[in-house]
Amino acid sequence: MSEIYLGKLADVHAQWSSVRQSVIAGNIANANTVGFKASDVTSFDTVLNNVSFDKPGEGADISIHQDKPWDVLHSGTAVSLANEMIKAGETAGGFELNTSVMRSFHRMVISVFGS
Repeated sequence: MSEIYLGKLADVHAQWSSVRQSVIAGNIANANTVGFKASDVTSFDTVLNNVSFDKPGEGADISIHQDKPWDVLHSGTAVSLANEMIKAGETAGGFELNTSVMRSFHRMVISVFGS
């Protein structure tokens, strides 16, 4: 197992959160489009397993796939707004946790080494 760097981990999670939030926003925007099928991104665990922490400049490989619909609505779309709101809330909560951990780490570094 290689070393895990907090900054790289936070960067990969921020990239993943950004892509996922964009995909969710696209799903919500097309919720009334006939025949539109919702998409989602690969799980963060999968993305994290494929990231090399030894190469500092390498980005995350985040792929978008068609989401498994909860149900198909009468309009012919497979976008569940309730499902999209749940995913948006999870993504926002994860992003907030990520930034709060980095903020705490930054304060710790400042307190140890000074400003």
